[in-house]
Amino acid sequence: MPLTTARLAHRTGTLRSVAAGLTVVAAGITLAACGTADASGVRTAGAAESIAPAVPAAHEDGLQDGAQRAARDTVAGGGADAGAQGGLRADSGVEGEAGVCRLDTMSVGVTSVPRPAGHLLLEITNQSGAPCRLTGFPAVRFDEASPAVPEAAGTRPQTVVTLAPGESGYAGLTTSAADDPADGVKATGLTVSLPGEDARRSVDLPGDSVEVGRGAEVGYWQSDASDALLW
Repeated sequence: MPLTTARLAHRTGTLRSVAAGLTVVAAGITLAACGTADASGVRTAGAAESIAPAVPAAHEDGLQDGAQRAARDTVAGGGADAGAQGGLRADSGVEGEAGVCRLDTMSVGVTSVPRPAGHLLLEITNQSGAPCRLTGFPAVRFDEASPAVPEAAGTRPQTVVTLAPGESGYAGLTTSAADDPADGVKATGLTVSLPGEDARRSVDLPGDSVEVGRGAEVGYWQSDASDALLW
């Protein structure tokens, strides 16, 4: 009986020693595993942060400033594509509108026409080297002391007449109305000016004189002689 008890005590001590050894080994394995995880940066945030490359604050600020400057330059300049398009727009721009015709670059004449009765035809020709716009109607006076002939409002064209160099515009001029009394005034001179100009051009009348009644009117400038006489 004492022998058996001694053997049991010996075995129990041995098992305790083995268990203690296994505990130490397990703890070592656990610590090794934790250390590996920490070093690899997989399991712990602290390890991951230590692996991330550090950027100096001054260098980071410089990068941000450079990016901001590049963005500002792109917006201000419109970018390369916008700059190219701007160049194309400038190259392909439409030419400016022709200037208004000036009397000092025009020749002016007046002729009689067989029909309609009591009409004269004013002709103005562009003698300049550039196109011009013939606006409104001519300011016409028979003789110097006479008032300006009023416009025939119904003759206004749909578009402004533009004369290329060498081209002519036309305006009809009536010397009297059908219901005018027969005692018209003989006119021996005619002056013509353009809208907005003080200068006047003297024009010889056909036959040196015409009879002018109270119903005289002048039409708007037209690009065709036949249109100028359709009233």
